[in-house]
Amino acid sequence: MAVANASSVVLSKRTVELNVDISTAKLKLSRADYVSPVVKVLVPELADVTILDHRNTGEGAPCLATYETESPSDVIQSNPQVEKIKFDITLKKSVRLNPEGTACVVHLSEEVDGVIRGFQFVHDRSLFVGERHIDDCR
Repeated sequence: MAVANASSVVLSKRTVELNVDISTAKLKLSRADYVSPVVKVLVPELADVTILDHRNTGEGAPCLATYETESPSDVIQSNPQVEKIKFDITLKKSVRLNPEGTACVVHLSEEVDGVIRGFQFVHDRSLFVGERHIDDCR
């Protein structure tokens, strides 16, 4: 049975606990791969537990961003240290019909999110996997 327009299914969802350096060494205001500056935290261990590349252009490690503040000091809170932070990692398959309606286009997306000192940090990536026969669009 073919899908009408698009569908998505969660392939995997898990929670991991990673070391996060909450200091000016790994937390900064940056525009790398964003339209305007955002507060980012670099999390090197994220590369060990994700499938897709969460490193932005020119950054020294995979990263996540928060849109809840424009100041790294709001997150650091005059208390720089390494803390264990829980992150949810969700892997999804998305399927949609191609413009001609003759096949379906498949994407894999990975979303990472976690709360650091009360601020929600997120990052997502998507990868084109390929096209499938119209009968397999489900």
